[in-house]
Amino acid sequence: MILLRNTILIFVSALTVISCHFPVRVLSDEQIAKHYANRPAKPQLKYISYKSFHIHHAVVGDSTKPLLLIIHGAPGAWYSSMKLLDDSDMQKNFRMVSVDRIGFGKSNYGVSEPSIQAHVKYIEKIVKEYNKDGKIYLMGSSYGAPIAASFAMQHPDLVKELYLVSPVIDPSKEKLFWFSYVGRLAMVSMMIPEYLNVAGDEKFGHRRQLRRLKSHWDEITCKTYVFMGEKDNLASLGNLDFARKRLVNAKDPEFYLLPNTSHTIIFQRPDLLISFLLKRNNPLAFH
Repeated sequence: MILLRNTILIFVSALTVISCHFPVRVLSDEQIAKHYANRPAKPQLKYISYKSFHIHHAVVGDSTKPLLLIIHGAPGAWYSSMKLLDDSDMQKNFRMVSVDRIGFGKSNYGVSEPSIQAHVKYIEKIVKEYNKDGKIYLMGSSYGAPIAASFAMQHPDLVKELYLVSPVIDPSKEKLFWFSYVGRLAMVSMMIPEYLNVAGDEKFGHRRQLRRLKSHWDEITCKTYVFMGEKDNLASLGNLDFARKRLVNAKDPEFYLLPNTSHTIIFQRPDLLISFLLKRNNPLAFH
């Protein structure tokens, strides 16, 4: 009884803290359908195969316009970028694709794939499928940022603009929280949502994955924007300094530290990202 009670206490404590540190809104099919019930445009939900994986993704916008590919963090899903996808001006100016990364949403839910390169490979397939002409716009948020960056390193001829939003990219700044270890206990992992287990698996392998990218940042040559929230409690602000030092060959890179903003820039400031993508007047007066 004591063991069971202690396990339950650990579970409740861990889940509470994890939920605070990894704010994510999980939407059911019914909630998504309700959200789009009265909207003039809604995404097409599709799959593309890569090896044994089936990559679920949302597609919306003008198929004759440049491709904007959005890669979420951990945890997350295609609808993490819903505010960008739903914007009518964005729909007129881009063909937008937002993916469920492996292990999240409907892309082999619960299956962990810590390898950044594995994610890059299916991103290549999606780009080949939807990019008809010209270069693409690529956005990665949190753990999606190093995947986007790795794609840009390997395909400099394909990327016009790269957006790194709340990026987790500096291996020396990667930190494991106490609840990360608790979440790996068998009795706890069985009781928490699968997407948190997948996020935890990625977290444990992330430092090693980032080290593999460390010597390749000078291979990014496209226009690059980096955004960090001043109140980010998940990613170290050192990631912004890392980007400044490493993006030596990027075209006119811009770096922004956003006041009163946390890790979830894509939720809190979609208006800002949209302004940059559509080349409206720069709403920020500092770099």
